[in-house]
This record gives sequence, C-alpha cells and structure tokens, in this order.
Amino acid sequence: MSGEEQGGDASAPDFGPVTMQWGRRIPGVLKVTVTGIGGDPDAALRRWRYNFNLARESNLHRILVVLDLTGPVIPEPQLAAMIRAVASEDVGDFRVAIVQLRHERQTHDELGILIAIEYGMTARVFADESSALVWLRYGER
Repeated sequence: MSGEEQGGDASAPDFGPVTMQWGRRIPGVLKVTVTGIGGDPDAALRRWRYNFNLARESNLHRILVVLDLTGPVIPEPQLAAMIRAVASEDVGDFRVAIVQLRHERQTHDELGILIAIEYGMTARVFADESSALVWLRYGER
C-alpha cells in the first residue's frame, strides 16, 4: 500500500455505513480516515480489527485515525465491550492517535481512550492532526 488508498474492497468486512481511506504518506504511520454514520459497536470492532491487522501487515506500529462520524455514539457498556475485544488481540505494541473532527463527539472518544488505557492500549484523542502527529512521533513506542 502506498500513498492514499480508498476502501471498498469486496473482500473487506462490512464496516457499516462509513467510508474508510488508508494512507502511508506520513513515514511510519498508517493513516485511516473514517467518514459516515457511527454508533454500531459491531461495525466499529470490525473496523478496528481490520486497521490493526493492516498496520501489522505493513509493519507499522503507529496509527492515526481521523474520525468524521455523525449519528449516535456507541453506548458506554457496548463501547467498553468493543474496546475489550480489540485489546484482546495483542495490540499493546501500537500507539494510536484519534483526531475527532466533530467537537461534540470528543468527550465520548476520550471515555473510549480511558477504557482502552485500562486494557493496556496506548491511545489519545486530539482535536487536530498536527498535535496528533507530534504525539505519535515522540513517545515510548
């Protein structure tokens, strides 16, 4: 994978009513942009699994996820279960920066990050991509 690639692969799982784009223009980072309608924990789990596997196959341990989702947020119990399922797949070597483009959803994503940290994941939410990239470049992993 080089440059920017867009989702839509027929062999890819159903990611829900979203469009995903993947790119590697940033050295050492898999960038994933997700736009569409959120709120489905099963679709979100499939997206996270797919993106971690894609990063793993590309030998990348830093992931930048840019979210531009509308619709409902995942309720806290389902969010915790989804994150627990992601964390159980040996993702402790990854560093994940989430850029939330919708201010009204940022607090909910921060809750998700706190849950992720409890499961040993290294992740953080940012309001802009520049801050996220600084954090991704400089850290333990």
